Order: sequence, then C-alpha cells, then structure tokens
Amino acid sequence: MKTFRGSGSGLLALSLVVALSGCKGPEGPAGPAGADGTDGTDGTDGMDGMDGMDVAVDPTLTPVEKAFAGIGGQPAVEALTSYTYVADGTRWIPGEQFLPEDQLLEAATFTVTVNWDAAADGLRLDYDRLVTLFGLNVPLTSSDIIDGDVGTVTGSESFLGFPGADMVSDRWASDRKAQRLMNPVLILADIAADPTIATDAGVGLLDGSVHHLVAVADAVAPITLWVNAQNGHIDRLSTLENDWVHRDSALDVFFYGWQPSASGLLYPAEVFVAFGGEVVHEEARSSYAVNEAIDPTLFDLPAGAAPVFDATAAARGEANHEWHQNWSMAGLPLDGEQVYVAPTEIQPGVWWLAGGSHHSMIIEQANSLVLVEAPLDDARAEAIAGWAAATYPTKPIAYVISTHHHDDHNGGLRTFVALGATVICGEAALDFHTTHFRAPSTVYPDMLALAPVSATIVTVPAGGSMTLPDAVRPVEIYDVNNVHAAGMLMVYAPNEQVLFESDLYNPGLPPIPPWALGLHASIVNDWGLTVATIAGGHGTSTSTFAEFLTAIGM
Repeated sequence: MKTFRGSGSGLLALSLVVALSGCKGPEGPAGPAGADGTDGTDGTDGMDGMDGMDVAVDPTLTPVEKAFAGIGGQPAVEALTSYTYVADGTRWIPGEQFLPEDQLLEAATFTVTVNWDAAADGLRLDYDRLVTLFGLNVPLTSSDIIDGDVGTVTGSESFLGFPGADMVSDRWASDRKAQRLMNPVLILADIAADPTIATDAGVGLLDGSVHHLVAVADAVAPITLWVNAQNGHIDRLSTLENDWVHRDSALDVFFYGWQPSASGLLYPAEVFVAFGGEVVHEEARSSYAVNEAIDPTLFDLPAGAAPVFDATAAARGEANHEWHQNWSMAGLPLDGEQVYVAPTEIQPGVWWLAGGSHHSMIIEQANSLVLVEAPLDDARAEAIAGWAAATYPTKPIAYVISTHHHDDHNGGLRTFVALGATVICGEAALDFHTTHFRAPSTVYPDMLALAPVSATIVTVPAGGSMTLPDAVRPVEIYDVNNVHAAGMLMVYAPNEQVLFESDLYNPGLPPIPPWALGLHASIVNDWGLTVATIAGGHGTSTSTFAEFLTAIGM
C-alpha cells in the first residue's frame, strides 16, 4: 500500500526592504534584496490510499466459467504449452515429532526451478535443498527428470549420500500429481478438454468470502476447487488421499497473490500445502514464464538410465503422493515397495528381518511369535506376515511391538491388528494408535478396512517395563529415556542377550550422538542389561555391543 505525503517544503519567502524617507524629501533608491528565508516545515502525511479492488467477474457466469475468467480466460488456458518458474520454500514432515501432538518438524528449506512442457510431455524439477530434519544441515543438489511415463533422479537427494536412480513409477506419479495440485491451471486445462469431469458442488465460505465449489473427477478422489465468487480466483483446492498410518487424509492446497504473467494467465505467488490439517509445504514463486520455448534436452534422461513404467505402482503413487514428497524432501526417499525379507537368525528362534531401509525382529515362543516393528506400509507388513507363516506355519503372530510412534515405523501395524495380534506400545502413543486403528480407509482399503476388528492395545508405562513370559524365550520390553520420541521402547531377549531398538543407533551407519548416548545410558544405567547383539530398525547389519561402544566413542 502506498502512502502519499503532503507538500515537502514551504514557499520561498520574498524579502522586501522598505526605505525610510524624510518627512518631505524625495523617496530614496531601493535597498539591496534581502536574504532568502528558511524553508517551511514539512506538511503532515496524507491519508493512506484505499486498497485496490480485484476485478469482479461477471456474476452471471457459471462457477467453472468464473474459474476460467479468474485465471485469465479459457482461450489462454487452452493455449498453454509450457511454464517455468523458481520457487523458494520450506518443507515440514508429519509424524516425526517427539510427541504425536507436537508441532511438525522442519524437514528442509529449498529452491526449485520448475520446467513443464506439454508438447514434450516433460517435467523437470531442479532442487537445491538444505535438509534440516533432526538438527542436520546437509546441502543436497538433485534433479527429478520426467520424460513421458518414466523418469529418473540425478545428483543426490539422500542425506546418507546415496546417488539418484531411475524413478519407481510411484515416485513418478507422485511428482506429476504434486505439479497438478500446486498448479490448478493444469486442472482447468483438463476441464477445457473434457467439461464433463467438472460439476457444481454448491458453495462454501473461505476467509469470510463466498466460494463456488467445483468438483473435478479424479482417479483417487474428487478434487474440489474453491472458486472465489467475486473474482474467480481459485483460492483453495481440497481432496483426499491415503496415508499408510492415518489412512484417509485431507489434502488442501491454498493459493495467494494471483499475479498476471506476460501471456495473460495468472499464477499464484504463494502456495501452501496442508496434509491432515497441518501445513507441510510452503513456497513463494518468482520468474514465472508461460509459453516460452524450453530446450527439449532438459527432459532427456541421463546415459544408462532405464526406468520402466508400472501402472500398479503409478496408481499407488497417485493415492499416496504426499508420502513420497514428504520423504524425498526430507532427504530420505522411500519409493517403491520393500517386499523382500532378508532373514538373519541371530540366535536360535531370534530373527532379524532386514528390508531395504526398515527392519524388524521376530522371536519364536512356545506357542506363538512376537514381532518387533511393523514399518512402512501394507506391502511390507504382508511380506513379513508371509515369511512368518511360511517359516512357522503353526504359530501365529500373537504380539506386535511398536518401538515408537513415528509414521515410518507404524505403517504396517493395521495389517497385524487385522490378523489378530495384540499391539504393545509406549503409553505416550496410546491415543495415537487408538485413533489410527479406527481411521476410515476408503481411498486405499487395507486388510483392516476390508475385515474390521477391534484392536487390543497394551502399553508400557513411562519409565517402566513389561515381560512376555515363555518357558524358552521370554521377551522383555523397556521404556527408553531419550530425546527422539516419547514412549520409546527397546525389546530384549534375555536368554540370547539380543536387543532390538529403532532410530537411536543404526548399526553400520554413523550414530547421532544424543540418541545413541541415551540408548547406552538406558541399557547400562537404567536397566542394567547384558547385551551381546544389537539389531536395529535401520542400519546395514546387526552389531555387537563392543562395536556399539566403539561407534559412540566409549
């Protein structure tokens, strides 16, 4: 808003000299000019001008017609061939807080250059990230390159240093969907091509303003455009998608500061993405250009790339797109399905079940099995359940222990609830698990949604422990005093001296000092355990206790 000031200086003073004359003598000559007077004081500030008003669209237009008018007109949408822009922003990650109800943790700040070309069917996202999750400050440079129905990642998006690779189709679909949701001009282009996909869904209030609701058909769930009744701007977009823990989850995108581009199309200067009611992404855009020629080689995949399109994986990525965006932006991409179970029998009846990034442990008892950790998603859980059934066909999984409430360690729990297992968790996670076991799952129905049962949950008190007795292999569960997650548990097989823990120490990878030192204090000082082998929920192998001490400098 501009402020207008009053006159900046007073008028120049004019000095006149009046000559004194005698009573009757003639008038004398004029005296010399006097010196200039001083400037006058500044005037008071003028009143603020009124805010500019958005141009109103024709109120007789239909909601869809208003949306086209508010973005620059349907002809401009239909003429769209490309766009490019730069965005600077911040990403937060859900499900990694100390307490489930805490504010989300910042995952990364980023700058991304976006190039999209309709004719080439190409999308390129060039990222410079600074991963800040858990106090890290790791710079990463990578590019997501999509050419038609395949893509690859170049550079490194992993703070563990792993190089980019061919995209699994779930990540490809996630990137494509993120662009569509954050650039609603692409949805309007779909409507222009097929008007039948859009229907009038009534009206709603947003920030005190009336908005038309336009429901757009989508493969996963309808997408609702909130079209401002006054100016036609799309101020919000709403839909549903799946989350492996929370299942049906609201996804909302908010658009602010619509600006005209040189072509006449408007674009949002600021975009905010909310997932499950919490903001996970914000970005401010600049250098926005429409319909300018883009070098087609930008979308060429690097030499040696050989990605393959998989329709099933692509559908999964569409339904779970935020999962992939969350973890790739945090420097820990979790694409594809980890269905390969690599078992290591640490001691008779005690198995470390390795996956790609997340691992579990199974302990055989006299009549049943105890599973420690059900990470990631439905597919990983079903793979573990399949291995257990093949290895111990007469012994069901009676208990599944969740070490802590973080989302990546709990995406498979519902599968084991459906199979009849009792869940054991820290008391800080009780409400969290109770809620997500009851969550509706219509977008991507899982075993529990298809055959609902009530969950049985047992908690380990803060500072306490629990034992699952058995004549051969009792299992002890201990609360861990730590700074990573409230209600953290570690699981101990005392006869075999094997301990399982997650996140606090990742054998084969560099330890994070506060977490690993807290684990050591809990093992030695709080509970006095004699540990021979540590199996981690992450890591490249198991570890001896001596190796653990060396890793943490003891």
